[in-house]
Amino acid sequence: MSELPPLAEHDNPQRRAAQRARWAARPRPEVTLDQLHTFLAVAERQHVSEAAEALGISQGSVSTVVHRLEKRLGLPLFQRVGRNVRLTDVGRALRPIATRIFDDVALVDELRVSYLSAEVGEVAIAAGHVVGAHRVPGWLAPFVTEHPQLGLHLRLARFREMITMLQDGEVDIIFAGSRVDVSGVEAMIMERTEMVLVAAPGHPLTASSEPAQELRDYRHLEHERGTATQLLATQLLGEYAEGAESVELEEGALVPALMAGLGFAVMPRALVETDLVAGRLTALPCPGAPILQAFTAARREGVHTPAVELLWQHLREVAVEP
Repeated sequence: MSELPPLAEHDNPQRRAAQRARWAARPRPEVTLDQLHTFLAVAERQHVSEAAEALGISQGSVSTVVHRLEKRLGLPLFQRVGRNVRLTDVGRALRPIATRIFDDVALVDELRVSYLSAEVGEVAIAAGHVVGAHRVPGWLAPFVTEHPQLGLHLRLARFREMITMLQDGEVDIIFAGSRVDVSGVEAMIMERTEMVLVAAPGHPLTASSEPAQELRDYRHLEHERGTATQLLATQLLGEYAEGAESVELEEGALVPALMAGLGFAVMPRALVETDLVAGRLTALPCPGAPILQAFTAARREGVHTPAVELLWQHLREVAVEP
């Protein structure tokens, strides 16, 4: 099988350096969440011993944490009134700020719960035009039926664009019409299929004893330029189709155009096998060694969300090759 031209490693050192500089310039917080948590417990109860009981720690520990926070801020937060405590003006100003902080922390906890749940979440997918139009829906349909709460978002793109999106984290999984040999990316072959020259049963080429020799006299229905399938088709045809009228079609229009007798095309056999068996299309002999196309799924190496892991496991189960 032919290989696509080598892909340069996707790298953006300027962007990474700028991100590091922004983080380095951000001062490290001197106030801890534990200090704010203890402060809120005392502020809500206006009593150190009651706050200590609610927190499950000693009264002395509560007093120590509050004193450290006051020392860090250089401001008094409480004033003692008998056996109770009361917020100072600074303490009253700090209380809503601390409350908002812990509301945001709660959102982080919700994110963690959502992240750890395999039955909720989103999976972003990109696919090549051919594999995305003809194979991916069939692979994903059982998964969508079994996990209706998961959101799957599919985009069609060219090979190099998909790799960039995968490396940048824009998508979680890609489906390509060729092997994916890129550093930092793991891949598996979903299916291999032979490239075949086809035409409608009534097309003049089907009556020829050597149809490859006559291709230049008829219309060549081509896949979209730059796709892996188009490159493999060009390799299979070689010089036989040179001079033929060429019409580039979107994947959804190519098979109907073939069946209408508008020309010939090279197709992955898996995409037209049903039509060949039913007699709606005819496979024509083509000289040369067989050419195989590999439909591939790929994702970044490393840790993934449970939803992505669940989909990846499903793909392993439906892949033709182990």
